[in-house]
Amino acid sequence: MTRAPRCVGVAREAVYSPGRFLAADRAILEATGRALVARGARVEIVEPDAKPAAFDGCALVFAMCQGPAALDGLRQLAARGIPLVHGADAILNCHRVRMVPILEQAGLPRPAARLVDSGAPDPEALAWLDALPAGAWVKRGDVHATQPGDVSHAADAAAARGALERLAAHGVPRAVLEAHAPGRTLKFYAVRGTPFFRLFDESGSEVACAHPDWREIADRAAHALGLAVYGGDLVVDDAGAAALVDVNDWPSFSRCRDAAAEAIATHLWTRLGAPRDEVLHPHPS
Repeated sequence: MTRAPRCVGVAREAVYSPGRFLAADRAILEATGRALVARGARVEIVEPDAKPAAFDGCALVFAMCQGPAALDGLRQLAARGIPLVHGADAILNCHRVRMVPILEQAGLPRPAARLVDSGAPDPEALAWLDALPAGAWVKRGDVHATQPGDVSHAADAAAARGALERLAAHGVPRAVLEAHAPGRTLKFYAVRGTPFFRLFDESGSEVACAHPDWREIADRAAHALGLAVYGGDLVVDDAGAAALVDVNDWPSFSRCRDAAAEAIATHLWTRLGAPRDEVLHPHPS
């Protein structure tokens, strides 16, 4: 009799799951594990600081971790030939200092943006911001948000300087200045290789009629970044044209957790049966 494949899920560090997101992030990981068990896998959820021995005999790792030590661990697992969803490069590609140029190179519709040093921003970038009619968003350049002020709106260069100084004081060396995109903000959730794609507006209501272009934009971004389980934000103007604002790996899927867990498990189960070299190849750093 064939032994059930062993899969290991790696939880996200508490620092990257602020407030209510800690429980929500853990919930989608565990729900995915249950859905995999229902398909015939053996599943264990481990903490980000798990020792290498915790992955012995593992057929697949699905990881929500984001910290440097845990990402080093994922690189070691990849060197051992263990399939990962996601690997360290794909996770790091969601850091804005890497994501912005990758998505621009992929030709995706996005607000104009500038990368700057938080402690010494380029004067030309600040002058550019000052000329924007609706200001810009100042966003930390690495992980998406861990504390208030990691993302803030600046109406002018003076406000941006203050936001950047606060990021620098919190130990965030790089930031993104991103032009404000007017329109309706929609949050999306998707899983590569499955029909799963859900949209929600700012009130939390699901958007039933999504334009096909919107999923295409999300999928192209995921492909460029090397993601299989992803979410993000689109801003849709009055004509229905969408601009991609953010993409992140393994969101919490709080609004659609049960359906998302089934879709993620479907993707992971398919990966278990795929040839060893059939993997996602994220954009090189």
